[in-house]
Amino acid sequence: MAGQLVIDGEPGQFTAECHIRAYHHEGANVVIAGISEDRGRALDAELGDRALFVRLDVTDEDSWGAAIEATEERFGPLSVLVNNAGVQNPAAPVESTHRRVWDRILDTNLTGTFLGIKAAVPSLRRNGGGVIVNIASTSGMGGTAFYAPYVAGKWAVRGLTKTAALELGRDGIRVNAIHPGVVATPFITEPAVGSAVPISDFYTPEPFAIPRLGEPSDVTRALLFLSSDEASFATGSEFVIAEACFSVPPSSTRPPDGARRRTGAARHWTGPGPLLARHRTRATEAPSSYPSPAMPACK
Repeated sequence: MAGQLVIDGEPGQFTAECHIRAYHHEGANVVIAGISEDRGRALDAELGDRALFVRLDVTDEDSWGAAIEATEERFGPLSVLVNNAGVQNPAAPVESTHRRVWDRILDTNLTGTFLGIKAAVPSLRRNGGGVIVNIASTSGMGGTAFYAPYVAGKWAVRGLTKTAALELGRDGIRVNAIHPGVVATPFITEPAVGSAVPISDFYTPEPFAIPRLGEPSDVTRALLFLSSDEASFATGSEFVIAEACFSVPPSSTRPPDGARRRTGAARHWTGPGPLLARHRTRATEAPSSYPSPAMPACK
């Protein structure tokens, strides 16, 4: 990807940092965009001249405009946009989900993706074409009890991806979505704000066809492929990076007795199991430098 320009975020997320390091390793100029300023600037300084951090609030249209302007001023027109920012809601049944929680999750996960596409398209056109990859979720391929705002947003990203692909294909802009399964990052293994338990407590990987949680590098490999000319005939497509989790329901569709329904204390009360416990420990470690084309896990 020598000479390509990629904008990706959020630098505070382990998966985004893995993606950014991978693009940089492959020769691309990278723009690290997000609200995690300390981590973003540290990564910018580490990667050197082919990296730039810009502060970006994905829910703010003016912030997107400023980010694209700074990107073009430093590197020129955009080649690849990765819509990677995302937040999770506290676990709660639909009737106990606050409207402000619904709005916050949809603002980031759906509206942020829409605004990113809207802001990036003129720059991609000036580049003569390019790639947009929206990071969705397997929650957008089915349902996940107690996570209605997150699930609804990820389902909507599917439709947005396909619509944008139809509109932009004749401009040489491909738009695809990646739907990761349960990936071992703090996003999964630590509680969301306002929640008592992490998402991972609703799952154990033992019954899956591939009995492990995903690693950030599993998603990064798919992202590099979709960003390259090797995927030149793929647009409006959905790439599921998961362990056949659709065949395994959550351990329960009802919070256990005594769960605090409003604050989302519902959990898988039989325990996460040894595999998940190992992943939870590993997910708290800092991502390693992107080491080689062999793409070992960025854990």
